[in-house]
Amino acid sequence: MSRQGGTERMTAFLANALSGDNTVFVLSLQGDGISFFPMNNTVSCLPLPQKFQRSAIHKFLLENDIDVVINVDTGMAIFGVPAALGLKTRVITWEHSNYYNNWNSKWFPHIRRFAAKNSDALVVLTSRDRQNYKENIANCCPIVTISNPMERHDVNYSISSKTILSVGHISKLKRFDLIPEIGKIVFQKYPDWKWYICGDGSEKALLKEKITECGMQNNIALLGTIKDMEDMYRKASIYVMTSEMEGLPMVLLEAKSYGLPIISFDIMTGPAEIVRDGVNGYLVESGDAEAMAERICDLIGDASKRKSFAAASIIDSEKFNEEGIIERWEKLFASITK
Repeated sequence: MSRQGGTERMTAFLANALSGDNTVFVLSLQGDGISFFPMNNTVSCLPLPQKFQRSAIHKFLLENDIDVVINVDTGMAIFGVPAALGLKTRVITWEHSNYYNNWNSKWFPHIRRFAAKNSDALVVLTSRDRQNYKENIANCCPIVTISNPMERHDVNYSISSKTILSVGHISKLKRFDLIPEIGKIVFQKYPDWKWYICGDGSEKALLKEKITECGMQNNIALLGTIKDMEDMYRKASIYVMTSEMEGLPMVLLEAKSYGLPIISFDIMTGPAEIVRDGVNGYLVESGDAEAMAERICDLIGDASKRKSFAAASIIDSEKFNEEGIIERWEKLFASITK
């Protein structure tokens, strides 16, 4: 739980929301059990030993009379499912990416299949991904679509801002490496604009080199991990996502909650559920840096369109409201424990 990714954020959200009427434990397979994201005092975060983790989880479930265990990532099913064998504990596996993302592992398709066949329920983020599972895995457990939530904020969109924002773990799948290439086109036309990238990751050093090679140091800045992102979202004018694979991107929901126009690659799952092309942002063919640059330039050059997109960003937010999402989780718990 010490990482600051979307999975960890959603784990903290769900644990906090459920802790009012339930006893909630968060067991961490790595680190010291301290969450990067705030946790209520009523949530117990505990580190697991580095050896014999399945046995440790089984013992914990038994001794604490646990009703439901949630594998907060599909890969965690290899721990949670065996640990619950022989117990009354029901198992939910929570897919945070999508069926086709195998994390460059030849074993992950087998793990995903194991999770889908042996859990009591599988939670996916999008209706598209629910269909992916149903089409590819026979005799799958019940599949429920529950999206990530979107927080509500008082929106005061800054039309005068000249800032593009991107946030995330700097890894290969996020394709931040395309930003210097996109930036060369954008900043040749609009040199007074800036592009801020918030986050850390394995590809950060390479990205920094590429920014320098492209001569973009004055326009593109790597800000590292920022714990409180509110100020960054409020000061931005456009949000851009370059990922080639996502589930339901938290960063797009966050950008939307602050009323930001969004430009994203139109990948298999996620962005199309959040961005209405030409209404509150643009969807661009995945990996097309020139088309992305063209859309960014279009928004930069048209302040009235930015303002219109910003206003539209929060209109259709109801399906992502926190209360409705928690209600769906509680309904799921009731259905598998009755």
